[in-house]
Amino acid sequence: MTLRLPLLAFVLLSLLGLASCTSAAQPSAASLLTVSDAWVRITGGPAEPAAAYLTIVNHGSIDDALVGASSPLAASVAVHQSSMDSGGMVGMEPVARLDCPIGATVAFAPGSYHLMITGLTVQLKAGDSLELHLLFEHAGTIVVQAQVRQT
Repeated sequence: MTLRLPLLAFVLLSLLGLASCTSAAQPSAASLLTVSDAWVRITGGPAEPAAAYLTIVNHGSIDDALVGASSPLAASVAVHQSSMDSGGMVGMEPVARLDCPIGATVAFAPGSYHLMITGLTVQLKAGDSLELHLLFEHAGTIVVQAQVRQT
């Protein structure tokens, strides 16, 4: 009987330790992000890249950052920023981390930030939707349905 009490105490402490580890993986309640107006520009075919646009608003009490993106229907999704150099040449560059400060609105729009989607496994048609998984530093993953539009 004396052996059971220390064993029981050890098991309970171990379970409490595991519980504290799993709760640390949950998104912070202080990070309150909303993602709205998600849409995808229709492409010529699955082999061609597509671009997605959306709006992120940080209503929380801590700064956050978009650090990754994916879709179950694409090989890759990456944040890009379009820009124009002094000679009028338009280009785009990947963005590894996009800050979303407290109270800020981050707009993805043609000619600016966008999600570059490559390796689509389906042909997108106007009216379809594409599931996007947005990974934030503090808020975790936010899943949105982006409406496919012909523009």
